[in-house]
Amino acid sequence: MRARLLLLLVAAAAQAMPAAADPRLDGAAALWAAGKHGAARPLLRALANEGNPAAETLLGVMAARGLGGPREPAVAVAWFVRAARRDYRPAQRALAEALRRGEGVRADPEAARRLELEARRS
Repeated sequence: MRARLLLLLVAAAAQAMPAAADPRLDGAAALWAAGKHGAARPLLRALANEGNPAAETLLGVMAARGLGGPREPAVAVAWFVRAARRDYRPAQRALAEALRRGEGVRADPEAARRLELEARRS
């Protein structure tokens, strides 16, 4: 349930961003919604390489859940960190959840709590 909520939050946030006007993000979101995660990956990676935090976060979710490739929690955390450093709230929340659960990173409930508070303030 929580993973599904995270996916919905990330997808909604990606659509709300000004960068969502980029047709590549629109295309990636359409592929994502159709369950074609492997096809969405190169579009998202291109955007992430340009610094798009929504794309970085979606790549993190894909890595965390094994969508369109293997499940790689440490890779997911790396994507979440990149996007969280851009003050992107969905990434901050995803990173906080990874810290809370110890998925892809050593569990650190205190750091998770601080990150969630920071995400709420942004």
